[in-house]
Amino acid sequence: MPRKGIRAVRGRMLFGLISLTLLAMAIIDVAALFVVDLYALNRVERTLTEVQRSLPIIGNRTINVDGLTLEQQLPEGFVAAVVAQDGHVLTIAKPYLLSGETITAPPIPDPVPVGWAAQPITLSSSDTRFRVQTFDLGANAAIILPGTTTPVRFRYVVVGGSLGPGEDAVQQLLVFELIATSAAVLAVTVFGAHVLNRALREQRDMETRLLSFVAAASHELRTPLTTIRGWAELQRVSGEPELAAKALSRIEKEANRMNLLVDQLLELSRLDLNRTIRREPVDVRRITAEIVADSSALLTNRSITLDAPAEMIVNGDETLLRHVLANLISNAVRHTPDGTPITISVHGNRVSVADEGPGMPPETAARVFERFYRAENRASDVGGSGLGLAIARGIVQAHGGEITVTTQLGKGSTFTVELPTVSSSSGK
Repeated sequence: MPRKGIRAVRGRMLFGLISLTLLAMAIIDVAALFVVDLYALNRVERTLTEVQRSLPIIGNRTINVDGLTLEQQLPEGFVAAVVAQDGHVLTIAKPYLLSGETITAPPIPDPVPVGWAAQPITLSSSDTRFRVQTFDLGANAAIILPGTTTPVRFRYVVVGGSLGPGEDAVQQLLVFELIATSAAVLAVTVFGAHVLNRALREQRDMETRLLSFVAAASHELRTPLTTIRGWAELQRVSGEPELAAKALSRIEKEANRMNLLVDQLLELSRLDLNRTIRREPVDVRRITAEIVADSSALLTNRSITLDAPAEMIVNGDETLLRHVLANLISNAVRHTPDGTPITISVHGNRVSVADEGPGMPPETAARVFERFYRAENRASDVGGSGLGLAIARGIVQAHGGEITVTTQLGKGSTFTVELPTVSSSSGK
């Protein structure tokens, strides 16, 4: 994917992620505001209900208004207006906060219409909103106004509770939510950028490996195809019957080589796609002993020693594990001179294939498991596709294990396979 396209995709994904985060935070904010507002409303209406329950007591007594007596009897943020029979407001106790600060009362009409605010209504002053209700105290209620001694009869009382404390809580909530939202967006942006960069980097690496793989595979397939075409063309133009057998033999050999290469490519592709391998108990010591026996029977000029004092049971695919061990032993034979001893050890959860051959330089050992890699100093002497060890590593990793190599020029090489075991004995 072009770099501009990658940046565009990353930008769209980040924008979408941030948008979803903001949407989620906005929904949470709206829900929180609704809950806080509902709490404030319920708090005031509970107080209005308590006032309504006390009406029979208040309606049969004379209320003495002396200074701030009436205000002091009201909860924080509440206002009370005493209304005469004809609807005129006799007195209003202004609402105040615990700090002593007064707030503007709601706009109560004077005179108060009959039936006004019989059920709670919401009014707004210049400071805040109020929940207001008018209560009918009957004909016996009386009040002594400041500066007088004669009780004055009244009929109604208008009580309003400020939603101001709720609004203060809302403001604090908004500040908190703003900070929380900013922190969440920042965290999501950083985390999202990290995840997306990692995903895109892995995608680019995979595309690079794929292109490299295709290029290397094309190069490897070109050689046998060129050979086949050359021998076929030579046979066609020469017209010599004696070349037919040789041409067919060479074509068959190169076709077999191509077939092996294609099989190896398919095996690698299956491993790359994380193919689920068959899982069953496999005795690694047994299959190692069988491979050593077969190799010893075919290679009479070789000393192949097996050191396997105890069983090594793993859960895996016997065919694939046999392929790994056969490849390691075959490599040890192919890359060492005739007569070089080879030792195979099975101890605990490890299988080691060691030779006393020429060894490898560090730069070769570092790349020996790469696909299509063949050391320059060996390519002319030993054939191969350069896929054997790459496939072996893929199989071992699919079993949850690891394969490594230790080597030194002039002192040989040791390939070690470590696998998670079901059971194994010591012998170390």
